[in-house]
Amino acid sequence: MARFICLAAVMGFSITSALHADTAPPRHLAGSSVEQLVNQLADKDFRTRDKASKALAGLGADALPELLKGRSHPDPEVRRRLDEIIPPLERSVTLMPKKVTLHMTNKPIRAVLTELSKQTGYKIAPFDGQINPATDKAVYTFHFDKLPFWEALDKVCEASGMALQQNYWGDDSLHLFSQDSYVPFNSYIGPFKVMATGFFYNRNNNFGQVLRNNFQQAQQGSESLNVNLTIAVEPKLPIIKVGAVKLTVAEDEEKHSMLPVNDVNGNAMWNQRFYYGGGYRSYFHQTQANLIWPYKSARTVKTLKGLIPVTLLADQKPAVVTDKLTSSKGKKFKVDAATFHIEDISEMPGKQYQMRISINEDSKDNPGDYTRINSLQQRIELLDNKGNKHHFYFNSIGTNSPTSTQLTLTVQPAGPNVGPPVKLVYYAWILMEHEVPFEFKDLPLP
Repeated sequence: MARFICLAAVMGFSITSALHADTAPPRHLAGSSVEQLVNQLADKDFRTRDKASKALAGLGADALPELLKGRSHPDPEVRRRLDEIIPPLERSVTLMPKKVTLHMTNKPIRAVLTELSKQTGYKIAPFDGQINPATDKAVYTFHFDKLPFWEALDKVCEASGMALQQNYWGDDSLHLFSQDSYVPFNSYIGPFKVMATGFFYNRNNNFGQVLRNNFQQAQQGSESLNVNLTIAVEPKLPIIKVGAVKLTVAEDEEKHSMLPVNDVNGNAMWNQRFYYGGGYRSYFHQTQANLIWPYKSARTVKTLKGLIPVTLLADQKPAVVTDKLTSSKGKKFKVDAATFHIEDISEMPGKQYQMRISINEDSKDNPGDYTRINSLQQRIELLDNKGNKHHFYFNSIGTNSPTSTQLTLTVQPAGPNVGPPVKLVYYAWILMEHEVPFEFKDLPLP
């Protein structure tokens, strides 16, 4: 498969600083145009160059179009400095939430959802008809300006008695269904929402055989406390992997620490990043973190803070493997670090096609990860000679090694205006690593 590519970015770049950075240039450069500041990057005085660099970085994402033009500047020092300035700004743009402005009076819920979709470009739909008739007939009024997407959608859902269907597979829509409930504990940051969904507490003892050694007696029982979390992301940045939750603060109402002793990793059993759902991109992901409960008199976790490492699908770029698929039996094609072998392709009754394709990826990016190869089925597209997409399903997926797989798929009959599948397209995923901060107050203990 085509190699996974990570966005060039400063690791550890804070989304908070990106969203709240001071965008005003230094006073001595106030009024300077972007073009003038770019030219000052070539000044003979290094102090002028440094001041111009800081001013350009402080201008924020609005300056990106002019900065990108500056990459063709004849002076190599200008190009070098722009290569340092531009990636963090691009990253901040990627991590900016969509903003929603709604001024709707006495409108049905479907009209409100249509307007949300129009403003964000996200597909939002009631879940397979599971919408309460009363909700469908009722009218709603909303007035808010430039509200981040998740906050806007939550207000709409709470007012209309709708809830999000999590872990829905099959399309790229956010599906809603009627459920008169709300989520009380949300932490919003940029395009993310982290929800605290509950605690799981377990305690047991064993006195069938009591050991004589006092030290060993203490090991006759066990106790565990986990906080369950759900992380949601805007559809523009699907989650591909989730890492171990890193708790930084966990205190009860009496300010006793609830962090595990000698273990700040609240998700230790998943100490490596992994693909969720067999490699499927997802807008939601459930995870958990370990806590301790030394003082049972405590009834709430007063403060819970932490970070959730995520790998995001920032972009995807198509590459044509072959545009003569039906005559490619037995042929091999190389795309970047991947080799595609079309082992067999045959036409079946009812205008169906069956294909067997082996794919080998010579990638050094986490070569021991067996599950990453499963994401292949999301990155393949079959088109006719006019660009119409074919629908297909996988009969089998055989993972031979962390870098190779064999796929057998059946192409379903297409419409009357769709020709045979002739073009095999593979999408290279451009990934972004990020840590999502969260904070909750007054979580009730079990």
